[in-house]
Amino acid sequence: MRNAATEIRDNADGGGFAAFLTDAVGRLFDPEMRLPAALTLVILTFSNIIILFNIPEENGVPSYAFLAAAFVRIGGILVLGVAILRILVGSERYPWRPDGAFFLYAVSLIATFGVASLITGLIDSPETLSGITQRNVLLTLVLSPFAPWAVGIAVATPLGWNPARFLRDFGRWLPPLLVWTLLLVTPMGILHAVIDLHLIDGAGEWFWPLSLFDGVLSTVMALLALGLNAEAYRRVARG
Repeated sequence: MRNAATEIRDNADGGGFAAFLTDAVGRLFDPEMRLPAALTLVILTFSNIIILFNIPEENGVPSYAFLAAAFVRIGGILVLGVAILRILVGSERYPWRPDGAFFLYAVSLIATFGVASLITGLIDSPETLSGITQRNVLLTLVLSPFAPWAVGIAVATPLGWNPARFLRDFGRWLPPLLVWTLLLVTPMGILHAVIDLHLIDGAGEWFWPLSLFDGVLSTVMALLALGLNAEAYRRVARG
């Protein structure tokens, strides 16, 4: 049951929009978040730089360095994503344990990549600013309604395979999740994609400043997205 203070706060700001963001961001500053946040920064920054230095030629075979960096990047997103979500929601599951929920979350992450690829394939000129914007907005609209389930898969006990446990009370979490994701996370995703296109082209003397900035941007974007999704899950759990 929701406590009285939460109820009053949510009613005061039109359904909890301000409270949603405040709670989502506030939990990112928990001391337990320092290690996974730092690891996220390191992995996202340096894996992207190695990938950029080793992009294969068209129809060429990827180098071992490219494959290793891609593996570390995807693996880091998986391991750190699970740990961060478990910390943010205070899960009974140990943050760093590769249990059944971890592997189920890996399946859900693969499905997310598949959805992203499908959406990209449906967009004309996906590497233009218009195409990048369309892709990021559509991804937000398609994936946001499933956010509490994605979090539940990683954190819930027993195993969160059943979406009916988490996809409910949409009015309490979906509007603020959509609004803050579209206003904050989506623009970061667009900027990240634009920067990557410039980096792929070389970026000249701006390569290193842009690469390092992009690492910070990617980290903030990832942490904020996870924080917003975790808050959506908490609102469902409180209900």
